[in-house]
Amino acid sequence: MRPGFFAATAAAWLLLAQAASAVPVQIKVQSPLGPIAPGVPVVVFSYDVERTFPGIEAAWNKTRPAPPVPNKNFRPLAPLQPVKSFFLLQALELEKYRENFALAHRDDPALVKEFLPRFDEVYKKFGDTPSEFARGLINTEDGRQIWCQQVTTELNRIINDYNARNGVGEAALDTYKKYYARWLGKRTQSLQAAAVAAGGNPNLNFVESVAGEAGVAAFDLPPGMWYIAAQNEGFSWYRPMRVTNLGGRVSLLASDASRRRLPIADWVGL
Repeated sequence: MRPGFFAATAAAWLLLAQAASAVPVQIKVQSPLGPIAPGVPVVVFSYDVERTFPGIEAAWNKTRPAPPVPNKNFRPLAPLQPVKSFFLLQALELEKYRENFALAHRDDPALVKEFLPRFDEVYKKFGDTPSEFARGLINTEDGRQIWCQQVTTELNRIINDYNARNGVGEAALDTYKKYYARWLGKRTQSLQAAAVAAGGNPNLNFVESVAGEAGVAAFDLPPGMWYIAAQNEGFSWYRPMRVTNLGGRVSLLASDASRRRLPIADWVGL
């Protein structure tokens, strides 16, 4: 069993009080094909998630980040090769990189206008040449290598960011993952607030267990109204149950099964 996303925010004394008041509950799930298989998740929610979640989902789907779609007409810029050892020729190429970039893309003045100011910031930070960066260093060659490495890293960051914003390569996918994680966290916070407004337990949004032998999942739950959700082999179950101070056993029968698909993974914030 694992608590939902509210558990981490509860005060220690409140969690201890809840643990002391929790009672054992067994939930047996029976499909038309027999008991659900061992290991199948069974989740109980402290509020009516099926009624509450669609409104949250509809509101947040309007701002859901879209996965990157490669633009077939876009030509990504090639990043610079990483610097592992100092080579004079490579250093000279880096010194002239801005001029060579402007020359290579002279037919695209908008691109040059976008990149050159950002490139200038890099050289302003590290110096225009390795020798300037190396002043005061005992080993001049090491200083030049460091200059080459730092300038290359910063130039590649700018290039990869440009490629990512145009939807290509691993950089675009990494950017999407960051935006999606941020969006999912905000949506989860919104769902938490909605759960409390719907009468849910503010410190225990849901509890998850798995079916054991004969399709029985075991829980320790505080008394109150709970909503059971499970699905297996194309069947799903969703129904309320009231837990008393005595605990007990609840059976979801084959006649309770539905063929509709429940978005349980979304409900628990996965």
